[in-house]
Formats: sequence, C-alpha cells, structure tokens
Amino acid sequence: MRLPRLFSPTSFRLAALFALIFGVSTIAVGAFVYVSVKATLDQQARTHIETDAFALKQEFDRGGMSDMMAAIHGRQAHKIAGGLNYTLFKSNGQRILGDIPRLPLTSGWKHLFGPPDGDEPPGELERLLVYRLQLSPNLWLVVGDDIGRLHALDNGFLRVFGFGLLLTLAFAAAGGIFVSRAFVQRIDSISRTAEAIIEGDIGQRIPLNGSGDDLDRLAATLNRMLDRIGALMDALRHVSTDIAHDLRTPLGHLHQVLDDARERAHAPEEYREAIELAIVKTDAILETFAAILRIAQIESGSRREGFKQIDLSAIVLNVAQSFEPTAEEQGDVLTIDVAPDVEIVGDRELITQLGANLIDNAIRHTPKGSRISMALSSRDGVAMLEVADNGGGVPTDERERIFTRFYRGEASRTTPGTGLGLNLVAAVAGLHRATVAALDNRPGLKVRVEFPLGDANG
Repeated sequence: MRLPRLFSPTSFRLAALFALIFGVSTIAVGAFVYVSVKATLDQQARTHIETDAFALKQEFDRGGMSDMMAAIHGRQAHKIAGGLNYTLFKSNGQRILGDIPRLPLTSGWKHLFGPPDGDEPPGELERLLVYRLQLSPNLWLVVGDDIGRLHALDNGFLRVFGFGLLLTLAFAAAGGIFVSRAFVQRIDSISRTAEAIIEGDIGQRIPLNGSGDDLDRLAATLNRMLDRIGALMDALRHVSTDIAHDLRTPLGHLHQVLDDARERAHAPEEYREAIELAIVKTDAILETFAAILRIAQIESGSRREGFKQIDLSAIVLNVAQSFEPTAEEQGDVLTIDVAPDVEIVGDRELITQLGANLIDNAIRHTPKGSRISMALSSRDGVAMLEVADNGGGVPTDERERIFTRFYRGEASRTTPGTGLGLNLVAAVAGLHRATVAALDNRPGLKVRVEFPLGDANG
C-alpha cells in the first residue's frame, strides 16, 4: 500500500481514534490505580500515627507525665513505631519536647514542613503529616511522620506511568495503522470490484478473506446481491430474445392475414372475416403481453404486502371443481384429494391462479382420456400441492426448463398457449417462498409445490 494512501483522512482518523481510545483507557486505569494506592498508603500512615498517639495518651492517663516521657524516649531510642516524631506543647505554644514546628493547637490532622532529618534531597525540608491530641487542659501531644517517601513514590509512579503511557500510545498508533491498513485494503477491494462492474464486467465479485467479520459478511451480502442482479439481467436478456422469437410467429401470421386481405379480399364479408381473424391474432399477442406484465408484477414482490391467512384447502378444492367440466369434455378423469383445514399466509387470487394454471397445463398437454389428479396434504410444517397426470411427461433434462418463460416442448408446439403458464406458477411460488419442482409420475408428469405453513402473525 502506498504511504499517501495509508495516511488518507479515513486511515489517519481511524489510527488516531485507535490511539486515543487506548490512551484514554490507560490514563483512566492509571489514575484509578494511582488514587487507590495513594489513598491506601495515606490511610495506613494516618492509622499508624493515630494508634501511636492514643497509646501514649493511655500511658499519660495511667502513669502521668513520667510514664509517657519514658515511653517516648524508649520509642526514639529503639526507633520503635517506624521512627515517628513526637513533640509536646503547652497550651500557650511553649515547646516542652521535640522539634516539630509550632502550629495551631487544635485536635486533628495537619500537613507541614519540618527540619530535615537526613533522608531528603539537599535543600528540601521534611514533609510531615502530624496528628494533634490534647492530653490535659495545658498539655498537647503532636505525633508526626515523614511522608516524603510517599511523595517520592508519587513522583516515581508518575514517571513510570508517563513512560508506560508513551509506550501504550506508540503501540496503539502502530495497531491503529495496522488495522486501518487492513480496513483500507478491504475497502479498496470493494471499490475495485464496483469499478469493474461499472465498466461492464458484471461477473466480478468481491473477494472474501474468510474471517467472517462484518466486512466479510457485507461482501458476501453484496455478492449475493450481484448474483441476483446478474440473474435478473440474464433473465431480461432471455425474455427480450424469447419475446422477439415467440411473438415473431403470431405477428407474422397477423401480417399475412392483413396482406391476404389487401390482395385478395374484395367483398365486405371477406374484409370482415380478415378483420375478425386479425383481432383473434392480436388478442393472442395482447394475452402474451398481459401474462408477461403479470409475471413481472408478481416477481417485484409488491403483492406480498397484502398477504393474509388463507384457507388453502378451500381454494384448491374450488379450483379443482371448476375444472371438472373441462376435464369431462376432454374425456379425462380428474380426481381430487384435498386435506381439510390447511392454511397458509398468502394472496388468495394468486394462489387460485397457480392452481388453475397447473390443472390447465395438465389438461392441455395430455391426450384425451388421461387421468389427472390434484392433491393437497400437509406435514412437517409444509403444505404440499401436487398436480399429476399420466400423459407423455417431460424429458428429464427439460424438467427445470418448463418453468421458464415461453418454454414449449416439442410435443406441445401445436398446442394453443403462450408458454407462460408454468412460469407464472414459479413466480407465484417464489413470491410465497414456496418451492416448485417437476417430477416423473411414471408415466406422465407431476408438479409439486410446497408452501411453508404459518400464520399471519408469525
């Protein structure tokens, strides 16, 4: 990656944000540790001083001035209790013992500076924390401790913390640069793919790195979207080709009818017959366009907003019964086997059209006297609609193609129709998230549609 690209505004901001987050987190943790440790050490020092002060007061209360003085001298001689400083004052401020500087004689704590005792840096005074305790109306005990070491510990901690913060920021910046570099590479990959597609290479797809992270999932989603767009573009190209091919014949017939009328018709009756035949041809063409538009509307998904709970059993039964007279005219035997109370979420009109197209397809493309069945059952969360016949069937390699636009098998080329009936079935099934399949009925063809069961609130 080129250096200028690495330090682009987006990359730089990402790296800076990464360092900022780490820096703020380190400062917050360090401040918490510093305050906690300092508070603990301060409390320990106060407890130490206060405990010793009250111990000396007990000596004073028990044995008077002499016992307390003996206890103080003993502590100073043997450096007991950590080398505390002891000073006695009269109420008028006169010092009796010790070297703690004069201070207001009121009970409680106070910070002050005292004479150096040798462990301070040259030129610095001793830092004292003192506790003042009144022993009698005319006598005060002041006990202090050198807290210079705590101050030195504070300075040492701050130096170590500052150095650690610099290291943290350095590592955070390096990590931010690494993360931003990987991020920019992924974005560049998406951009290059998009540019290639804009230039016309619709087959390009965004590479995945297999990490399963958000960018990988986004890339996978975009690839599925591109696959869908590619499929729609292929379908559009095929539709355009199929429309041109399949409408050429009826348009040619219409042209022939009109040309014959122009050349041969002389009487009004002959013109009327030619016009009526032209209207029939035109109606067939309009029927084809209407079917194409209806399929396009279904595939757009706009009808899904009006879905509601419908009784699939009643719909299938009504469709099957409405085709019984047609089957009888053909000499066919239509059997109906519909399980009761099967309900799905969907569009009643479209489901009716789906069932009608399935039966109409079976009647149209089977010889007279065939056996046709329409069955509905449900199991394992699926409603299964099947329309089967014992006709000539469909070759195995063509079964998937019968659901495409304008498909006409060789055996049905002379059969009236647009070649869009089963394509509409596939579109309606897709809208209802159902699966549709063409199966071998041995003999004949079986078309199976499986709808997911559910309710309008599911």
